[in-house]
Amino acid sequence: MLKRDIAVDRFEVAVREDAAANKLQEIAYEAQFKTIDARQQLLIDENEANRMQVEIASQEEQKAYTAASDAWKVAADRFQEAATLLDGSTQAKQVKWLRGRALVRSGEVFNGIEELQSALNEAEQEGQSDSKLATVAREELAAAHYYGARLLREEGRASELWRQVSETSRQQYRFLAEQTSKDLQPQLASNLQRNVERVLDLEQSDRSELIGRPIPKDSPRGRRPGDGEPGKRPGRGPRTGERPGNGASGMLEIGPGW
Repeated sequence: MLKRDIAVDRFEVAVREDAAANKLQEIAYEAQFKTIDARQQLLIDENEANRMQVEIASQEEQKAYTAASDAWKVAADRFQEAATLLDGSTQAKQVKWLRGRALVRSGEVFNGIEELQSALNEAEQEGQSDSKLATVAREELAAAHYYGARLLREEGRASELWRQVSETSRQQYRFLAEQTSKDLQPQLASNLQRNVERVLDLEQSDRSELIGRPIPKDSPRGRRPGDGEPGKRPGRGPRTGERPGNGASGMLEIGPGW
């Protein structure tokens, strides 16, 4: 009972850290638009004052994303502490996907993908592939693979590497879209289909076209040192015959900023 009480305390701390990181992520997301606006002004009127504004905006954006990344890493570490104390319980499985999400947003994209995939695998092994936990884990996996594919492209990695990552994102989103009722949940079905189209857009766009295009709201700006090597265990798409539960909460568009 003492161990469980400590675990509850650790989890509450993790949730607070998660909320704090989310606020910093919103600040960073808005900061990138200031950089984009400054660059557009420089294109219109190339002068020293506008160049200085671009430099200032870029530095503020980098600072904001660094703060958000560090905060997400702290949240992930706190979730790990809680999961260790809750080992073997139902709550541990729920904490695992929260940790995976935090890792992805911190910039440890492929480490987070491995954690999210593990949470989904456990749900499937227990015959809970249609549970809310499995559904939100699958949603986060789809988004994480998109973030990872885009970051790999920006790093200049080989197409055969980032394409297998983007393909997994596309498969997950298509699967979720096909299993969502257009009659009962028309907005959700539309959002998921648009996400499929956004992954296709990523695959078909030239790398130069990504420069200056806003990143999604919950995406990290870059990968953190220590992130897993993509291509070795990048996660997988849905198995044939899998069906997530229709109407589960938590599934939204990746967000604006595409």
